[in-house]
Amino acid sequence: MSDIPMTLEQLTLETADAVKQQLRENVEVQRIAREIDIKNHLELMALGKEPATKLAKFADQILDIVTQSASYESSELFKQLESLMVTFDKKDFTEQKGIFKKLFSRKSKSEDDVFAKYNVLGRDIEKIHYQFVIMEEELAKDNRLLARLYKEDLMFYLDLEKYIVATDMKLHEVQTTLVPMYEKQGEAGNQMAKMELNRLQTIAEMLQQKIDELEKSRMVAIITAPQIEMLRHGNSELMEQINGAFVKTIPVFKMGLMNAVNERRQQLQNQSASAFEKRMKQFGGVSNETVQLSTALAQQSGTTQTLEEMWDTIVSGITNYQHLRDEQTVKRQQAEQQLLTLRP
Repeated sequence: MSDIPMTLEQLTLETADAVKQQLRENVEVQRIAREIDIKNHLELMALGKEPATKLAKFADQILDIVTQSASYESSELFKQLESLMVTFDKKDFTEQKGIFKKLFSRKSKSEDDVFAKYNVLGRDIEKIHYQFVIMEEELAKDNRLLARLYKEDLMFYLDLEKYIVATDMKLHEVQTTLVPMYEKQGEAGNQMAKMELNRLQTIAEMLQQKIDELEKSRMVAIITAPQIEMLRHGNSELMEQINGAFVKTIPVFKMGLMNAVNERRQQLQNQSASAFEKRMKQFGGVSNETVQLSTALAQQSGTTQTLEEMWDTIVSGITNYQHLRDEQTVKRQQAEQQLLTLRP
């Protein structure tokens, strides 16, 4: 006999069956079984009603969470991000051969347009980044709620299982002790015993019906548990995708973008000064400015490559997130249908 409170970390059909066997040795369950008054029909009808009612309301709460989630209302945000990413053009940060001729034949306004374009992109993508931070926080908040609800589900299950096991123990007592005793007395001609036997058989039927009724509620808890875990796992996957592709990458992309724009502006100034000095010298060999310009171009190429990699991360992140979101939508719809079937 054990008076240690039952604890449960994970709820499945297998763990539930194991718990049911352990509860037969539980002091609280044995007390409930002893206190069941089989002569009181109203008490028999009320057995386990409280935890069963709480569990039914709890299942409705889970159903509401399954059908409502802010993370699935993000289509417009991703459309905005896609539109912004389309405006990025790596050619804006690279030059072809004949760079000096190209630069000096280009109107200054075109360069100003490039600077203005990326300043606007940087400003708008920062606003979108803030929305992704909020989205990640909301998913984390949902997961904290789901973790608490999972523990509540286990608690409701254990409370209900105690009444099921206690009722089954009382039924076993009626069928294996009381019924055989009154059967024997009835066979000896005791009319009162025969009447009591009929009453006990009716009580046994009531106890079995009560067990069947509570078993249905028990299945609600058992089926709800993996649905909660599915939601938590799905949210975690979405959070990982949002964090890696957007929350962490967008600020670095914006910083790299602004650096590239500033480097381009400085590069143009350096190139203009170098070309002017060359024309003044006319024939001066390879100057220090030319070496510096080559170095700047090499550094600019590396910056552009880094921007391209971050651009790829964000764009592929959009596709991956939408794929995960679609998968989670299907799973949620399946969970919704399964939970709806449990409603009375």
